[in-house]
Amino acid sequence: MISPRPLALLRWLTVLTCFCLLGPPCSAQLFNGSDVQANVLQRQLPTVSTLSGSPIPLEGPIDVSSYLVGPGDGFEVSIGGQLPISRRVFVSADGVLVIPDIGSFDVADRTLRSVLGEARSSLQRHFRNVDADIVLAEPRQFYVHVSGAVLIPGRHVMTPIARVDDALAAAMGGVSPQQLISMPASRQALAIRALNTTEARAPEPGNVFRTNPLIPETDYIPAFRNVIVTHRDGTSDRVDILQYYATGAPSANPYLRDGDAVSLQFFNPAAGSIGIAGDVPEPRVYDYRRDDTALSLLTLALGPEAGTLERSVRLLRFTTTGIEERMLSPSELATSPLEEGDRLFVLPPSSNTGMVDIVGAANFPSTYPIRVGETTLADLVEMAGGLKSDALVRGAYLEREPRKLEPGVALEESQLAINPTLRTDIRESAISATAFNLSRLSTLSYVEKRYLALEFLDKQRVSIDFETSLGNNAPPVYLQDGDRIVVPHDLNSVFVFGQVVRPGHINYSPGHSVEHYVSQAGGRADGATDVYVLSASGSVLPAEQAGTVKSGDLVFVNRLLLAEDRGTQQAALQERSISLQEERAASDSTFRIISTALSAISTVVTVILLFRP
Repeated sequence: MISPRPLALLRWLTVLTCFCLLGPPCSAQLFNGSDVQANVLQRQLPTVSTLSGSPIPLEGPIDVSSYLVGPGDGFEVSIGGQLPISRRVFVSADGVLVIPDIGSFDVADRTLRSVLGEARSSLQRHFRNVDADIVLAEPRQFYVHVSGAVLIPGRHVMTPIARVDDALAAAMGGVSPQQLISMPASRQALAIRALNTTEARAPEPGNVFRTNPLIPETDYIPAFRNVIVTHRDGTSDRVDILQYYATGAPSANPYLRDGDAVSLQFFNPAAGSIGIAGDVPEPRVYDYRRDDTALSLLTLALGPEAGTLERSVRLLRFTTTGIEERMLSPSELATSPLEEGDRLFVLPPSSNTGMVDIVGAANFPSTYPIRVGETTLADLVEMAGGLKSDALVRGAYLEREPRKLEPGVALEESQLAINPTLRTDIRESAISATAFNLSRLSTLSYVEKRYLALEFLDKQRVSIDFETSLGNNAPPVYLQDGDRIVVPHDLNSVFVFGQVVRPGHINYSPGHSVEHYVSQAGGRADGATDVYVLSASGSVLPAEQAGTVKSGDLVFVNRLLLAEDRGTQQAALQERSISLQEERAASDSTFRIISTALSAISTVVTVILLFRP
């Protein structure tokens, strides 16, 4: 008979044996005691992070079918049970994944799906009674080689979830290609650098595009549509980064692989390019690809979809014999291949609609839609709810810009294009250049040329009488797209400025003459000359012709001939000095001629008197 004490011991051994059968076998060999204590954690989804511990931004779950495993990839092995444990294992430098007591696996350049499948099968064979799994926890880091039209050529650290434009951005000092395209200064720096590299080759002699007058001579620029990615196995891909930016298609910006060589070449816009202009958001010259079609170029320029395009596209092709022109219908865009040098012109839609602004003393100042050639000034005032009671109607004016606002250009930039003197840093050079261009064949003086330039660069107004145009039975004033109507408020004052003691606004008193307002401004200052009245309607008259002054008029007191700044003053004085010298030289010449003539006459008279009988 067995004593109770051995029976109790036998029961405890049976329980311990059952516990061991339910638990994971070989756990003591797979993870030592310290590992167990360090990894007694609740089971959770692995966090994808870099080797330094900072998270890597992901586009979503990694595609296990396309992700290629390589040296440095970190996997998380987790074992369930009463004491769940996990461990991080990495792919070795020679491409082997070793899981202690489970086995080793050759994983280099294999898809993540196949590696996980093989490893999970092995885990399930060893741990049949508990959950066991393996996941990718840390994508590896590796080098890629970037060369060509970049600021920092050489090796750059990437991850398998990085794409081609990430490598280019790293080689551009953190500036993405999309940002670089819109930075002329950086593009110019790259172009200058390109002229000193072997990658920037001049076009062949006699190239028709090089000599074509419609294609300007320009520097080499980066060919973002022909980025060459060479893999370790010798194969290569030609990547179109601009297509990725235009469409967002991930296939146009593929993932990088270990050891890839990324080469960003240069291209010459005058020789190896295609271009698009007209009614598209991004008109520009692009580097040519052999698979280019009219539709792909329209897509690059962010133009309308072919299905919504209701107008034809003009195609110009330069050949050795001349220029060929074709009109492509929307249905032909996808089937019309392009050649180097081709140019597309997207015609604007035929529409007579436009937008105009009315600002100032209108009841509802705003921007209003119009029909060009149909909507009148009176119609617009009615749409704006009429004019306020304090509107200075005779001082209202209509501005019409000589050039329309380009798509995507701010209003301030458009104004600077029309009148560059608004920019103080380029004011003098703009005035001088305009003065020379407008009056190079004239006999105007320097000051007169500057006055001409300033008048020309000012906003161009439409010559109309608002008071008459808004009256009954007045001839219609038709509006154009981009017009701007300004209706000032009547401040019940007269502004006096120029060579007076206290320039400023003077309260308006009906029936008073010019001299009354000049005296109210403190009278004339030293050097004052003539007085002019600038009517609110825009006319400028001498004081003796202006008569009585009205509210909203300006009174200007002129001064002695002096320029507005020291540089112009010196130029004017030099010109006056030259003019005086020329006058003195002309006078001296005239005096010499007269003296010579008188001397000749005197000689003739003397001879006649001597030989007189």
